[in-house]
Amino acid sequence: MTHDQKRRQFLIQAATGMAIGVVGAAEPGDAWSRSPAPSLGALALAERAAIVDSMTAHGVEGTAVCLLENGKPVWVEGFGSTGGSKARTVDETTIFSIQSTSKNFTAVGVLLAVQQGLLDLDAPISRYLPWFRVNSRFEAKPQDRITLRLLLSHRAGFTHEAPVGNNYVPGTEGFAEHVHSIAQTWLRHPVGNRYRYSNLGFDLAGFILQERTGMSYAQWLREKLFDPLAMHEATADATTYTANPNRAVGHVEGYDAVPRITPLVASGGVYISARDMATYASFHLDQGRRAGTALLDERLWKEMHGFGLGGDYGLGVIRNEARYGDTPVRILSHKGGGFGFGCVFVYCPEARLAWAALFNRSASAPYRFGEKLIDGLLAARFGARRPRLAVDAIAPIQPAPTVRKAVRGDYVGRNLVAVIGEDGDGLRFRSEALEVDGALIAVDQDTFFTRDKTGEWVEWRFSAPSDGMPAHLECSEGEAGLDYNDGPDDPKGPDAAHWSGYEGKYVVDQWGKPSMDVLLDRRNGYLFINGVKLVDEHERGLFFTSDGEAVDFRGPRPTWRNLILRRA
Repeated sequence: MTHDQKRRQFLIQAATGMAIGVVGAAEPGDAWSRSPAPSLGALALAERAAIVDSMTAHGVEGTAVCLLENGKPVWVEGFGSTGGSKARTVDETTIFSIQSTSKNFTAVGVLLAVQQGLLDLDAPISRYLPWFRVNSRFEAKPQDRITLRLLLSHRAGFTHEAPVGNNYVPGTEGFAEHVHSIAQTWLRHPVGNRYRYSNLGFDLAGFILQERTGMSYAQWLREKLFDPLAMHEATADATTYTANPNRAVGHVEGYDAVPRITPLVASGGVYISARDMATYASFHLDQGRRAGTALLDERLWKEMHGFGLGGDYGLGVIRNEARYGDTPVRILSHKGGGFGFGCVFVYCPEARLAWAALFNRSASAPYRFGEKLIDGLLAARFGARRPRLAVDAIAPIQPAPTVRKAVRGDYVGRNLVAVIGEDGDGLRFRSEALEVDGALIAVDQDTFFTRDKTGEWVEWRFSAPSDGMPAHLECSEGEAGLDYNDGPDDPKGPDAAHWSGYEGKYVVDQWGKPSMDVLLDRRNGYLFINGVKLVDEHERGLFFTSDGEAVDFRGPRPTWRNLILRRA
């Protein structure tokens, strides 16, 4: 059935008063609601129409969704086609790769091993992998300070990609070879110093889980999580998901085919259906319980969602603090994307509300599926959303000239840049990616606020340069931490003569095709790679950027972030 046909069918159903409910039969004994609450109807109808229209507009071939209200599934449905040579209509049992949303499952898997006394969140990983080493310019034996807690909260200091098996060259060597190659990488920051999102930390945690339990990652999830929750389609086993005829096929523009199997097992290896996603969401809404029985001890569930290291990333989960009416609401989530797939997973235990959308095209539009629906349901429950801090709750100061001088400059973060400049006696913050262009309000010498597009105040903590690292702005929301890149007061760099052999244009290939253009040029006596300064030549030919990434010209194939740079 085409998108247009499906939309026409939906409009006919809506006109005749048909209710949206759970598609497919529930498992015996499951109290799955088959019709939405009256207040849900209009919101769900609007969201359903928006999904169908957006899929058509953005070329999203297949989507599956689930919604839980009051802790029960009230809407589970598939849209479009699985794609591939044997395409099928997507239904509630079609499996999709959820990519990085798998990290939430990995965290639960590790905690189940902690519950059994097989792992300790705070023991050094060298206890479990005595052979493991990783390079660091900050300390001699970083592996003796890295713990599972730091791995699962992205605070161990790892970069995102490994030399063997990554998002650009998947590799066929397998999970063990991928993990062993992490030893060739360099830490971006000292252990425990900063939050930096990394696939490598989760893959290392998943490998430790395998080594300690004597089971493969996929088998552990099957026996300890999926089977006890009666999740029949969910799997992390490549043999199982590739053999499933009701499997969605990933799509990326410009590629006839996308790799089906990658070594990114624990960081992005789970395939799951919308029906199973609803079951998993119910497990989280019940704080680790299934039908009243604890699968994961409530203490460990709360530790996963406790955010004890600060910031917005707990153990495999992200938080967003909001206020609806007079009620503070914590919205928990984890998105995923890559290899032609995407996933949005949101759950709010306070409201007993959860949502997931699975789709098989790497496009930005589907990541907005469910936003208006969740916002509308929370507003209906608690009152309209409003800023958590009122304007008069911020007590601004006029930053001293020394503070303004220390903070101003260009900053880089994960997939974003920002510019901080002086604005009269104050400071101005501009970032297209964050959709912010306004005052950077100082409340003391190292604490600042900006206001986002929703009217929320966002806190930034400034850290001066130290330990060979540039100044840093840690954001109170999400993944928007920023590292100082360059500015008007920077002294001239060393301008070494041998750098001329490195300058020029390069290309990063993805799956055999050019994917990213890279320019290495020189400014003010420093090398820059796509606008990011190489601040430290640790040894001849080995550089580190202002955001901690390694650029290595020492071998026959130069690399940046462990991605091969090919001369253009």
